[in-house]
Amino acid sequence: MTNKPTNKLLYDAIKDRGTAYLMVFRELKARYGEAEAKDVMRSASRAHGLRIGKSLAACAPRDFEGMARGFAKSPDDGSVFCPDIRRLDSTGLEVKMMACPIKDPWVEAGCSEEEIVTLLHCASALDEATLEAAGFDYEIELWSPGQEGCCLTRITEKTGR
Repeated sequence: MTNKPTNKLLYDAIKDRGTAYLMVFRELKARYGEAEAKDVMRSASRAHGLRIGKSLAACAPRDFEGMARGFAKSPDDGSVFCPDIRRLDSTGLEVKMMACPIKDPWVEAGCSEEEIVTLLHCASALDEATLEAAGFDYEIELWSPGQEGCCLTRITEKTGR
């Protein structure tokens, strides 16, 4: 899998979503402070993720190939986020997104690394809620300065917690 997005139209559409995240976050932060901005952004991202996750619920409890297709390689069979599937077996899925059209406009806008990490934290609520609603346990390692690509996600069968 290439580390460069190949579907420019879809990449640009998702990149616009990243730009909107940045503008909304900055406006909320200016009006209400950073803590409230984070809370609102995570809450909105979570609500959207819960809707998405319902469409993946048929993959629970352990259809990790289905999750690779429906989550890791979405959208467009991986042509946008360029997933590096590091593990896919009967016990789980581990995937590192090597491109991120949501993060790219933040870098291009000159956001500090700290602001990028904050924005990723806000946006990651979507993936957290998606995986929760789909019926899986997960671990998400957000991008940090100096790392290649973007976030790393591990998906496993939900335990009886």
